[in-house]
Amino acid sequence: MKKLLLRIAIYLLVSTGFCAEIYVQDILYDYNEIQLVILEQAKTVVTMAAKKSIVHAVEKHNSLGLVMDEILRRDKRWMSSHNTEEFKIKLQENISGVILKSMVLRNRAMYSEAFLTGNKGANVGAYPATSDYWQGDEDKFKIAFNKGNGRLLITPVEFDNSSGTYAAQVAAPVVNNDGVTIGVLFVGIKLSYAKVK
Repeated sequence: MKKLLLRIAIYLLVSTGFCAEIYVQDILYDYNEIQLVILEQAKTVVTMAAKKSIVHAVEKHNSLGLVMDEILRRDKRWMSSHNTEEFKIKLQENISGVILKSMVLRNRAMYSEAFLTGNKGANVGAYPATSDYWQGDEDKFKIAFNKGNGRLLITPVEFDNSSGTYAAQVAAPVVNNDGVTIGVLFVGIKLSYAKVK
């Protein structure tokens, strides 16, 4: 995103002269402001990931001991079904799903989506329904889960098909009482919100 904005700014600088120099500064200022807004929201996501109800939901999910064959079977079913599929709706109506749905709906201008995964990357709760059930094959999960050592991840702004918006994702580890990362909470921060702030 930053590279694209810089290319646009350089093109304008070359093609229009002095006036574009101000525009370059505006783009860099806007980019830095957007980063600050997203960082501020990251604090909220970290706090949410530490809520007892979120931690308990992930612990309950992990205790099911789903094997990879079952996760992949669910993933295939998830991707081939409509958003009205009972399986998808259950993950919006369980305890974590209700919390995430409430968070997104109360802050529609800010959040594009929120979903919670267990230690293998399978969805625990999600709103709205994600494009796939299993996140464990994605770099963002691998980085944030960090083999059980957890780390905060903020992705670059990109178009998200499941929410239909440009957003950065904040991925915060969900940590149990022993300090072990047991899952990851992902929240999409809309670019439109970051630009307005």
